[in-house]
Formats: sequence, structure tokens, C-alpha cells
Amino acid sequence: MLPRLFSFEIKLMFIRIILYMLFAVILITVLRTVIGVLLKGLGSVLGGEDNPGSPRSAAGRPPSPQLGGELHRDPVCGTFVAETTGHQRRLGNQTVYYCSEACKEKHSVAAK
Repeated sequence: MLPRLFSFEIKLMFIRIILYMLFAVILITVLRTVIGVLLKGLGSVLGGEDNPGSPRSAAGRPPSPQLGGELHRDPVCGTFVAETTGHQRRLGNQTVYYCSEACKEKHSVAAK
């Protein structure tokens, strides 16, 4: 009779351990979700990453350049740049497009 009782206690112990592990996984998942939501809310309140649909998303930011248009190759670094970029220069009858102000300056120094 003792081996059967011992076997039952071992089975009960394993079931209890499995239930504890299942509870721990569920608890960790819930805590992770709650902490993620809290941090996301705190970040938007403090001015971190904005949600695209929130009314604060465009406040205090400079207007972004228009997307689209034809692409032109930057003569300094070879990056393809849209026509709508603010970094461009007219050289004779041709417009040269740059990816940044630094490339624009490098090209003007090299052109002299």
C-alpha cells in the first residue's frame, strides 16, 4: 500500500508544480502587458513617441518634406534624393540635388 500512496503523492506534487508554472507564465504575461501599456502612456504624456492618430503628433514639429517626385543622384555620396528636397543648387542650366547640407558644401568646395 505504501508504494501506491507514494506514487499518488508524487503525481500530486508534479500537478502542483505544473499549475505553479502555468500561473507564473500567466502572471508574467499580464504584468508585461500592463507595464507596456503604462510605459506607452507615460511616453506619450511626456512627449516621447507620438501615436499617429493623436492630436499632439504634429504639434511643435517642422513640416515634413513632400514625398514623391523624381529621384536624382547626389553627386557626392551617390544617394538618391527626391526633387522636393531642400538641399539643391542651380549650376548653369542644371539643378543638382543633395541628400544633406554637408554633401552640398563638399560639392561646392570641390567645384571651386
